[in-house]
Amino acid sequence: MKNHQLIEISNVLKKYSSFAIFSHANADGDAFGSLLGLGMSLKLLGKKVSYFIPDPVPKGFAFLKDYDLINTVHLNHNDVGILLDASDIGRIDQLGTHFKSFEVTINIDHHETNDYFATYNYIDRHAPSTTCIILKLIETAQLPMDRDISNALYIGLLTDTGSFHYANTTRDAFLTATKLVKYGADPAAIAKKIFEEETLAHLKLIGIALGRISLRNTIVFSYITYSDMKSLNASEEDAEGIINQIRKYKDADVAILFKEVDNEVIRVSLRSKNKNINVQDIAVLFNGGGHAAASGCTIRGNLYKAMEQLLSTAEIMIKDVDKNK
Repeated sequence: MKNHQLIEISNVLKKYSSFAIFSHANADGDAFGSLLGLGMSLKLLGKKVSYFIPDPVPKGFAFLKDYDLINTVHLNHNDVGILLDASDIGRIDQLGTHFKSFEVTINIDHHETNDYFATYNYIDRHAPSTTCIILKLIETAQLPMDRDISNALYIGLLTDTGSFHYANTTRDAFLTATKLVKYGADPAAIAKKIFEEETLAHLKLIGIALGRISLRNTIVFSYITYSDMKSLNASEEDAEGIINQIRKYKDADVAILFKEVDNEVIRVSLRSKNKNINVQDIAVLFNGGGHAAASGCTIRGNLYKAMEQLLSTAEIMIKDVDKNK
């Protein structure tokens, strides 16, 4: 479990000529921003780069440069495999076998549960986003920067900090944002793309979820069924971000959204609004993970049984936290 220095990883990037860069399933802004931001910089340096994300590839970030190059080449003829914003190889599903085949691998991440699985690992649990680390790497290695790279990295920071209002909105977050704007990022244009261009299915799912909001002590929760998804012809991507509406309830310590995205496949999003409650501890019990304030997991089985099981577990853990204050 060695944490390497950025300068060591910089030397690897300069030494080798071709890279396969991976990020996790259900890719979010930090995944896309890290993947494409580092890749574009390496390409400007004259390196060969290919991008990989487990299918299906979310369409919400299709406006980013190089998005159309994701999953377009065969996984071979690369010197180094790089996995970004993923705590373990399992987060890239079937691509994990390919990642393990590289003799040299790099793991860059900011999740607390990262298990240091690569040849070179750089894990900063205090980084607001993985894109913050990528910027430091680019600066350390003196790699090229341009507007497209800056926009990609800014998206990761913006989304992982919840528009700069989650607990990970630290001094480093604002310093990174300032640097990225200096390098050419356009905050207004990015915010419009991220927050003001939703699908009709997404907006209708918000209405359904808000209509089902319930309370269990200090837990606010809701759910979306597979029938809801089918009736709206909604994709799993259409159900992303709805937890941010649920968590707005002012008296909640924890917000939870259950999304039945396929027959007996339930994605669970957990958010903590109390600094003493670590929702990652709850997610880990259901083979998930993430951060103290924002985590998730996948449960297979009956939706209502899964809801009861996780909510009961969450209640017990919250009571234990209250006892130990």
